[in-house]
Amino acid sequence: MDATAASINLVDVGKVYPDGTVAVDGFSLEVRAGELAVLIGASGSGKSTILRMINRLIEPTRGTITIDGRNVLEQDPVRLRRQIGYVIQNVGLFPHQTVRANVGTVARLLGWDRRRISERADELLEMVGLDPARYARRYPHELSGGQRQRVGVARALAADPLVLLMDEPFSAVDPIVRARLQEEFLRLQATVRKTIVLVTHDIDEAIRMGDRIAVLADGGRLLQYATPGELLSRPASTQVRDFVGADRGIRRLAVTPVRDVMTAPDSAAVDGRPTVDVSATLHDALAVMLTEDTPAVLVTEDGNPVGQVTRAAVFEAPVPKTTPV
Repeated sequence: MDATAASINLVDVGKVYPDGTVAVDGFSLEVRAGELAVLIGASGSGKSTILRMINRLIEPTRGTITIDGRNVLEQDPVRLRRQIGYVIQNVGLFPHQTVRANVGTVARLLGWDRRRISERADELLEMVGLDPARYARRYPHELSGGQRQRVGVARALAADPLVLLMDEPFSAVDPIVRARLQEEFLRLQATVRKTIVLVTHDIDEAIRMGDRIAVLADGGRLLQYATPGELLSRPASTQVRDFVGADRGIRRLAVTPVRDVMTAPDSAAVDGRPTVDVSATLHDALAVMLTEDTPAVLVTEDGNPVGQVTRAAVFEAPVPKTTPV
């Protein structure tokens, strides 16, 4: 299987500490190749523990964890970690090394030659939106928080890892920078198509970022694992419903494409009707309707009308379709 498309499977994984504390109890999860799965839950739900068991920074007490069909517990942990990208909240860049050297850390450990490391580092810096000519020779203290986080992502991707683990990667920056980093990362993921497990405490981030979301309770109990649309439309329990929030209906509009509810365009109303692109969400369509005080918007693709969405259809929208990975 290609290195960019490795599945992750956790089966009956548990972690009990010597004092008897149960951090994770019988946790099972499948992350399909190329999928971004989000772990979310309150403090004490075992999110970060599960993440660290995948790369064996924490050894599980029981269960099986496989990446690309290979049991991680049967592999050398150092070699395993060099195949897994890891991004943490505070980045963890080496302050005495340049940005280029930081990005090339794992590649150096793998024995790449200097030219290859430099070329790969510059390629990744370009990919995460940092001009190598401007940033490669700088040191971490010369960067903003958002820039350091981008360097952390570039470092995690440098050796083309099997999977990418991300523990609260954007929570240390302000909300405006966080939203921009999330958007940039989603564009990057559309290009590299890594298998990613992301831990967050922010339901809005989970809905925006995840292909599927795992909601956890205390002790790493899995309450529900579903697409954002399914989670918002059909929470599996009162506990999940309360966690997602009372405004889940509004959030659902942001993850439902207009193409899922559009009907044939009304030919009599094509001219002059406000438009949204076919890639828009129902949230986008409703915003245009309210701004323009209109009961419907025209949906266009490459400037040509392909359908329409009415205000009634927005509020009667079905569960969003699951996009295959």
